[in-house]
Amino acid sequence: MKKLTLFAAAAALFASGPAFAAIRTTTLAVENMTCVTCAPTVKKSLSRVPGVTAVEVSAKTHTATVTYDDAKTSTAALIAATTNAGYPSRVRK
Repeated sequence: MKKLTLFAAAAALFASGPAFAAIRTTTLAVENMTCVTCAPTVKKSLSRVPGVTAVEVSAKTHTATVTYDDAKTSTAALIAATTNAGYPSRVRK
């Protein structure tokens, strides 16, 4: 019975996901946003990344602010998404 309890506790611990996962927000500086259809295209490309929970894009400031689960995605994946859509980006500092 002790082994079963220990196994159940271990399974629950590992099933809960990474202990340090967090919801993060980052702002990307996005290149090539020059027309009215650019911002929706960037937003759509970022929204399709697994783990992204919110996206706000500003064509005026050439930025995209993205909220995401860092256990499911990374800034590299966000950058790849915009770049693959034709809008190279980098983390804004």
